[in-house]
Amino acid sequence: MKKLGPIRNEQTGNTEERILKQAMRLFFEKGYNGSSIDEIAQAAGLTKGALYWHFENKEALLRTIVNEFETRFLDGMIETVGKVNGGALDKFEKYIRYNAAFAYYNRELCVSFTTLAGELVGAHHRIEPEIRRIYKKYQDFLTKVILEGKKEKIFKKEIDPVLAALVVIAFHDGVLHQWSMNRDEIDGTVYVNTFKKILEYGLAALPEGSGFEIREKQKARGRTKRAPAKA
Repeated sequence: MKKLGPIRNEQTGNTEERILKQAMRLFFEKGYNGSSIDEIAQAAGLTKGALYWHFENKEALLRTIVNEFETRFLDGMIETVGKVNGGALDKFEKYIRYNAAFAYYNRELCVSFTTLAGELVGAHHRIEPEIRRIYKKYQDFLTKVILEGKKEKIFKKEIDPVLAALVVIAFHDGVLHQWSMNRDEIDGTVYVNTFKKILEYGLAALPEGSGFEIREKQKARGRTKRAPAKA
């Protein structure tokens, strides 16, 4: 009988993952308020009673999605970027690469969170403080990286780090939605590179001899170290 425990746990995990996947899809397509437990259960191939065995109600599904986004995306991103040995530009590039990879493999989670945030923030839902807290955590982290870039004179000195962080987050949320709606028509790699270039050049200080300009020239030449100075 002891062998049944792990099997049951694995089956439970698979069922809950299936429920969450269908909930995220429906929340994106119809909105949180426009989706019912009956529809989610039917999409997951379960009775409503079976769904309630895994999740107490629709709000429990919502909170699980919000928690998953914070833990898997945001905390993972903060940890990954925090391990970068380099300056602000290295960290910012890592942030973009992490976002692209995570969104590629977890599209439903990323898009459903941003969709839910747009629907529920300002609607006085009980989850609103949690969503605001997560976005503030995201904002604070990006603000720190951008401020570091200003100190290194990599990013423009006139940029407000707090406002710039908010713009980057808004841009990223919009990019996710457009990619989700047009993913069969666009090249994902080109799309991500375009996102990266717009962000970096929008923030970057580009006087002659700046660190950012030197790095871009190195990339164009396919080199990994600084080019020798002219004689």
